[in-house]
Amino acid sequence: MPLTEDPTAGEFSATPKLEFIDTPGVPNRLVRVIEDFTFTQALDGTVWEAPGGSLVNGASIPRVLWTLVGSPFTGDYVYASIVHDVACDTRRRPWRATHYMFYQACLAGGTRPGRAKLMYLAVRNFGPRWPEPQPEAVEQLAFSAFVAEDFTGRALAGPAVSAASQVQYLRRVQEYLARHGDDSSLEALDIYASQSE
Repeated sequence: MPLTEDPTAGEFSATPKLEFIDTPGVPNRLVRVIEDFTFTQALDGTVWEAPGGSLVNGASIPRVLWTLVGSPFTGDYVYASIVHDVACDTRRRPWRATHYMFYQACLAGGTRPGRAKLMYLAVRNFGPRWPEPQPEAVEQLAFSAFVAEDFTGRALAGPAVSAASQVQYLRRVQEYLARHGDDSSLEALDIYASQSE
């Protein structure tokens, strides 16, 4: 049965079956997706896949955000983190669409709207980016690039912004949400948080 807290955002295929992997010397905890897991966006019906065998570690979510909301495997955004990690690793769709999917998946997973906006703005502004995928390049991306046997634990780089600047931006988002509530628009949040004090 499909799972969703907010059906207007989309739905997950099922409860993901995961296996935590002991990885000494790797800064992020590796998690293997045991069975195929998907998120379908209500917006346009796009299906985002995390095939069985995929390894995820939350690296697609900026680490500075972990200090504000917790690790990617402890919150109500766990499901969103899984499909977002795979999408960032495979890069089959544009980074902007991938990060917006994360926002929608957070809402579908039950993340409070204000918190989902904070997390979306963090991944959009400080998370990984990649060139626009070309159709022929997408076809050449091999599934083995993100399954257990070939996983390198790599994280794609986001924009070069200091951790202090990231924290300041995210704290300003929180400040705006505290004053204006979860219904604040993404645009208003971003404009306010981008202003220097």
